[in-house]
Amino acid sequence: MGTTEPQITHILFVRHGQSLHNRDGASRSADSGLTELGWQQAHLVADWLGRSFAVDALVCSSQMRARQTAEVIGQQLGLRPEAIAGLNETQLPYWNEFPSAPDDPLAWWDQPWQADVTSAPLYTEFRQSLRSAFAELMRRCLGQTVVVVSHGGTIGTIVRSLFGGHQMPIFTENCGVTHLVWQEGRWRLVSHNERAHLGDAGLPALVPWADAGPIRNVVEHFRRMAEVAPQTPTAAVEGQLRALRTLVAPRPGDALLDVGTGTGAVALAFAPHLAQVTAVDVAPAMLERAELTRLAQGAANVDIRWANATALPYDRAAFDIVVCRDLCRYIPDLGQLFTGLHTVARPGGKLALDELIGSENPVKRATHQALEMQHDPAIARLYSESEIEQRVREAGFRIERAEAYDAALELESWLADSALDEGAQTALGEMMRASIEGDPAALRIQRGKNGAIHFTQRRLRLLARAASR
Repeated sequence: MGTTEPQITHILFVRHGQSLHNRDGASRSADSGLTELGWQQAHLVADWLGRSFAVDALVCSSQMRARQTAEVIGQQLGLRPEAIAGLNETQLPYWNEFPSAPDDPLAWWDQPWQADVTSAPLYTEFRQSLRSAFAELMRRCLGQTVVVVSHGGTIGTIVRSLFGGHQMPIFTENCGVTHLVWQEGRWRLVSHNERAHLGDAGLPALVPWADAGPIRNVVEHFRRMAEVAPQTPTAAVEGQLRALRTLVAPRPGDALLDVGTGTGAVALAFAPHLAQVTAVDVAPAMLERAELTRLAQGAANVDIRWANATALPYDRAAFDIVVCRDLCRYIPDLGQLFTGLHTVARPGGKLALDELIGSENPVKRATHQALEMQHDPAIARLYSESEIEQRVREAGFRIERAEAYDAALELESWLADSALDEGAQTALGEMMRASIEGDPAALRIQRGKNGAIHFTQRRLRLLARAASR
């Protein structure tokens, strides 16, 4: 007769990536999102888990930093994370209840301290909550490999409880992994706080932007831009955001996806007017900037997430509204972008764009593109109005309104808002001045009476609806 292989359950605890609260302390909300480093850590642990394990299930706490980390892992594993509030970190200062023996390092060698409601009421309350959640998880996932994205206190408390000694604090670093195995009636600790997968944080060899290409260009450029981008939108941008919101006319119950959120300006402009906003970007530095602004404005209905605009990790027909502002020029293949946006928009749902455009004259557009690429080296291509509209229609949208409008800019301010060094700014300024005569870039560059250089960019504001599938 054949023998039955023993049932094995693998539990892979992952502490979330570095959060703003981890880095900055009490000046940030305890339930803050990830820093730029935290997003990078999430990608590194996701890559390692995907290469090392055949994972059956992915769960996380319901707190922001854990959900953000879990969604990155889920994209790598092809799994949708399930949030379980019982795995949340507690704010109760239970650690103050742990005993100490300053003069005897072996005080609990044979008699481990056991917490109870009398000696440690806060710790006991926390443990009881975790026990219920963990027991349910084991009941549902017995015999599977499960990734659990949670918190240092949660992981440490579960490990202490399983091994029967509560006096020792157990520390897990951001995106450290603790591997537990349940087999033949015993728990086995395979590893704790494993971090080799994180490598050198300065060498992101396994993140999606490691290879040369459009994503890497965007990530590197906006790492620099995050340091110089205005903390709040300029008056001109505020006006553009109001016009975009008026065009979209959001309803209170709508769910909106902001693709290429950058500093989060679009997401936060819409947030007071609808139920839920999901804001995604590929640049971790900009996700950190967006999260800082979200916290400052108290926008609880905005979720900041990492996602590639051309490979969105969302269900078909998940959103009522999809918005892109200043995204198209970073995308080499607009057809791929708009096809993906059509997939996540519900039938009849809205697509709204507010984009920089080039001239319909290909020569002028090429000249304009060359100047813009000097200002922003992450640009892949500058599109004309007709090119964008054509790709929108081909993806299955019906355009309801499209309006090109002028955006007036002052040269020195435009240069100062870039991430260019002083020499590069000077060189680009000379190129712009040389373009006054003949207007080869269709920017209507002019010198004012005071000597200041002004020019005009053309932008496209567009509203379309997803056709029924």
